[in-house]
Amino acid sequence: MKITNSIARLNELFDSDPRNDTEIANSLGVSKQSVSSWRSGERSPKKPMLIKIAETYDVSLEWLMGFDVDRKPPNERMIVIKDAELFNKALLYMDRADYDKVIDAYEKALKRMKDQGVIE
Repeated sequence: MKITNSIARLNELFDSDPRNDTEIANSLGVSKQSVSSWRSGERSPKKPMLIKIAETYDVSLEWLMGFDVDRKPPNERMIVIKDAELFNKALLYMDRADYDKVIDAYEKALKRMKDQGVIE
């Protein structure tokens, strides 16, 4: 996997933002000096700040860190249920409101799958 300079990615985001560095810094809850030091490569944002920047600019954290991946984050996070039998048992222990939410989400997902031709 190719790695690009993460400073260049950060600058790309900040340069595309119509706000100035002070406004960007304020929106991220940091000083203008922090933004300037990130831009120059003198310092790098710590991981929690990288996550905040990625969320703010709607880019994937991996892309922001310089990896050769899609710029946009996945639209939905995938949850993998490793033990379907255990999941089915857990449904029995949910209160009615939680159970209804899970079933509603499941039915919506099935409808999307049908609409997109994934299943009949």
